Amino acid sequence: MSAMPDADLLLRVRARDREAMASLYDRHAPRMYAIALRVTGNRDAAGAVLEAAFAALANGAAPDGAGESWLLRLARDLAVARQTQTAPPSVEGMTPTPRSLVEEAFYRGAGVAKLARTHGLTETDVRKMLQDGIRELRG
Repeated sequence: MSAMPDADLLLRVRARDREAMASLYDRHAPRMYAIALRVTGNRDAAGAVLEAAFAALANGAAPDGAGESWLLRLARDLAVARQTQTAPPSVEGMTPTPRSLVEEAFYRGAGVAKLARTHGLTETDVRKMLQDGIRELRG
């Protein structure tokens, strides 16, 4: 079953196929956990996010045609939602780097407007810094 595409495995998970769930877990849990850990900064919280993600899969949350990118996004979204409930104090006033803005946007789910408000920048400046940060990460 390990050679089966993710979309097919997800269909089988909907039909309560335990082997399909195990294959998806073996294939994607390490990356999903790593993303959740990066977002939450806490091993227990990352484990809870991973558990919630696979519980959602067991309950048929995956749309037709979903695959790896959807699974990774699910882990990120659940981790961001968890962090939003227990968000640390704002970093208002700190001068961000382009890379830190990209990380904040991706791992915390912050949009351009929120980043601009948080850091006292214009939205145009934030967009430019995000582009620079992405270039830096690719570089």
